[in-house]
Amino acid sequence: MWYADGVEVQFTGKNTAARFFGERGMSKIRRNHFEADRPGLIRGGPDPMTADKWKGNGHVARPHLQNWLDCIRSRSAPNAPVEVGHRTVTICHLANIARELNRELKWDPSAKTFVDDPVANRLLDRPRRPGFELPSTGV
Repeated sequence: MWYADGVEVQFTGKNTAARFFGERGMSKIRRNHFEADRPGLIRGGPDPMTADKWKGNGHVARPHLQNWLDCIRSRSAPNAPVEVGHRTVTICHLANIARELNRELKWDPSAKTFVDDPVANRLLDRPRRPGFELPSTGV
C-alpha cells in the first residue's frame, strides 16, 4: 500500500509491531509499547508539552487514555489531534482489508472507497447492533 507521496506501508509478519521509518530514525509501536531507535526522536519533538507521555519505551496507552478522558471532562484538545488518529487508523483498516482479501487494492482517498471493488468496499462498514446504529450522514 502506498501513500500518494510514495511512502509505502508493508506487512512483514504476523503479530509484529508497526514500524515507521523516517528521515530521522525508526519508531515501533504495538499494544502498550512504544520505542524509537534514537532516544531524542520523540523527546524535544514539535510539542515538548507531550514529550513526557512518550518515554521512548514502556507503557503509553494509560497516559494517552488518561489524556483523552481528561479532555472529555475539560473540553480541551487532546495531545493527539483527532484528525491524526482518524488518518492513522484509516491506514490500519485499509491494510487489514488488503490482508484479509490477500490481494492488491486501489484506494481513492477523495471518495473514501476502493476503486471498482465492491467486495473490498463491503468491508469498509459492518452491520450495527440495535441501539448502536450510526446517525445517517444524508450522503
